[in-house]
Amino acid sequence: MNGIQRQHPAPIFFNDADGEGIDEWEDISHEYMYVPDENDAGRKLKLEAIAVSLETGEILMSRVVKTDIVLSKTPPPKKMNLVTVKGAGGGGGARFRVVTYNILAEIYATQQQYPYCDFWALSWEYRFHNILRELSDAGGDVVCLQEVQADHYENSLYIALNEIGYEGVFKPKTRAAMGLAGKVDGCAIFWRRSKFHLVESYSIEFNDLAQRQAQVIGLNPNSKEGSAYLNRLMRDNVAQLVVLELVQQPTMSNRSNRSNREPMKQLCIANTHLYSHKDYPDVKLWQTWQLLQELETFVMSRGSNLPLMICGDLNSTPDTAVYDLLSRRAVHPGHPDVNLKVNDDSLPSVLPDTLSLSHSFNFGSVYSTVMGEEPPHTNYTVNFKGVLDYIWFSVQHLRPLSTVPIPDEEELLKYGEGLPSTMQSSDHVMLIADMQLGGRST
Repeated sequence: MNGIQRQHPAPIFFNDADGEGIDEWEDISHEYMYVPDENDAGRKLKLEAIAVSLETGEILMSRVVKTDIVLSKTPPPKKMNLVTVKGAGGGGGARFRVVTYNILAEIYATQQQYPYCDFWALSWEYRFHNILRELSDAGGDVVCLQEVQADHYENSLYIALNEIGYEGVFKPKTRAAMGLAGKVDGCAIFWRRSKFHLVESYSIEFNDLAQRQAQVIGLNPNSKEGSAYLNRLMRDNVAQLVVLELVQQPTMSNRSNRSNREPMKQLCIANTHLYSHKDYPDVKLWQTWQLLQELETFVMSRGSNLPLMICGDLNSTPDTAVYDLLSRRAVHPGHPDVNLKVNDDSLPSVLPDTLSLSHSFNFGSVYSTVMGEEPPHTNYTVNFKGVLDYIWFSVQHLRPLSTVPIPDEEELLKYGEGLPSTMQSSDHVMLIADMQLGGRST
């Protein structure tokens, strides 16, 4: 004898006089086999089995087994449509696809933060399969991820992506794990082994750069001013830097002359996730400036012809000083982000003079270049909707060919009030760009 029962939605609990919770279940089957369907999503199942003697009718054994929450099957993904720039078919440089995606770490994917999302759709087990499917469908040759939880990188993401042809590196945030080992997020870069191999890999900790910069400007970390400076800047954010080289397909010419390096094109990729708090635009700008300084030193030491891309969640909209610094190589002295002390004199000054906020790169934003403007949003929640994620490229070395448009509001709202949802398992959307080595002259 057996029976299957389904837990009521939510689930529903009734409190008795002693204040103890009682589950309510409904009877759904007495067959020997039961296949869960969409009506079971978000609920648990309970199997009750009883073994009875055929001779005496005596109950020999009984057992009750409860399942974990039944997860819904994700709707099929919408077909990706590329927007291609005019003249994308020309040129002989190598082509590759770049993906950047903040995948929402489990430690932040809480019901308190996203009450509009079904609680079962916030579970990592459900979201992991969604995210993996998205990454697989995107077909990136280089994949930059943010909010990658350390234990998930080791136990699921790296293993799954390695099985489909990727290699990768991971850099956790500077801070300690949240309670348990592995419960800290960071950045990860993956590359397709058949397309690239790793030449160099470095990581940047902005905490270290803050301490170094304090010494450069002569601040004593034990002084009141030095302590305030470091407390403002040390936010545990990190960046990654890799140099990838195109895998050279063996030919008669290069097989006989392995010293010829010309066909072996290299590419530098930076991946970062800047500080998120909206009241710290000076910190985000400082982090961007420091990252650019590190990149200048790195790239120039390897020859100025090294193509460069910066991908990631910059937590900065197109009207911020971060965007201006990247796109215009300067920040206007009147920009609100560099004038915080006007409204709050207690804030420490962490930024240099605006004339020092500059760099030597000539960057373009891929989406702005291809689409004519930045998308309306890359982060879409009930509380915030806007552009935070970017793919930047050095225009003299690289050429964007096409991008995948960001889903519009109508598409996103089919599955809930905002992201994450049962369809999209992060509060950010993925950015995808097809690139070609060989840019325009400056």
